[in-house]
Amino acid sequence: MFPAQLGSLSADVMVAVWNEDAVSDSLSLAQELRGSGLRVDLYPEADKLGKQFKYASSRGVPFVAVVGDEERGRGEVALKDLRTGEQRTVGRTEVAVKLREWL
Repeated sequence: MFPAQLGSLSADVMVAVWNEDAVSDSLSLAQELRGSGLRVDLYPEADKLGKQFKYASSRGVPFVAVVGDEERGRGEVALKDLRTGEQRTVGRTEVAVKLREWL
């Protein structure tokens, strides 16, 4: 009934929830990324970032997007590549484009 690869497909990116105040920003970013055609998971609650990174890694998600207080103030998003451990900050309007380049 379902293709064999369906179970092995993970999201392209998981949007982390920095804190309770950032929930709406995280939801908004997830919607934007989905609208651009990316497969997106959204962590269900505000939690320690390390725990969120570990969760994404266990699910095979290659990138985690974080909109922290500083990033939000600058109009940026931090992207962590879980495959390499590298973290980069990009402008909010460039996130989808950059993720597609790096995938």
